[in-house]
Amino acid sequence: MIDCLTPADWDRKSHQILDMHKLRCRVFKGRLDWEVSDENGYEWDRFDMLDPIYLLAHDENDRLVGTWRMLPTTGPYMLRDVFPVLLDGTPAPCSEKIWEGSRFAVDCDYVGRSGLGAVSRITSEIFCAVVELCLAHGVEEVVTVYDARIARLLPRIGCAPKWRSSIHRIGKTLTMAGRFDINEQVLQRIRDLGGIEGPVIRSAPRPDEYFRVPASLPVYANSDFPQRQAA
Repeated sequence: MIDCLTPADWDRKSHQILDMHKLRCRVFKGRLDWEVSDENGYEWDRFDMLDPIYLLAHDENDRLVGTWRMLPTTGPYMLRDVFPVLLDGTPAPCSEKIWEGSRFAVDCDYVGRSGLGAVSRITSEIFCAVVELCLAHGVEEVVTVYDARIARLLPRIGCAPKWRSSIHRIGKTLTMAGRFDINEQVLQRIRDLGGIEGPVIRSAPRPDEYFRVPASLPVYANSDFPQRQAA
């Protein structure tokens, strides 16, 4: 199942957010060897300071196995501000009806599952969660930056981009950007191919909890993790 965490959850669910940053470090720094931060085993970037929504996928033992971060395109986001080359000269999306997904990560080595089948199932559940979340809040499109591994996986889960950039080598990674429609047909197709029955989100926040700046910026509970500061 999938949990959605927002700024309102930082105080009472900081352990889940810490686990998510650890997972990202294991995947991006450890397995993929990307040029990302490693702060005592946690990976984070400046977009984590912008009050994103985190989607957290859990296995049958409630162990965190995947994550994706969502931000609106009306503010700073990775495709526009970090990887504009992937726009191929097209205008950067900027709309309340378009969100960006970034820092997608799946733990391929967790206990109880292995291989492409497990990754495909978790990816299907996370994509279902994104569509469920977006449909509930009037979002019509998601943009994201992804690599060649994910590009090969997308047809298996029934999620094809309506637009895809040309492929660029960024660091060691073959990278592209895609724009994905959000609608009921997309949701049903992902569910059918993934063998998923019904909603996957078990905790969905209220609309007024999204993308807000709290009165006082919270601090992570673990003293080894960098304190949140105003962006």
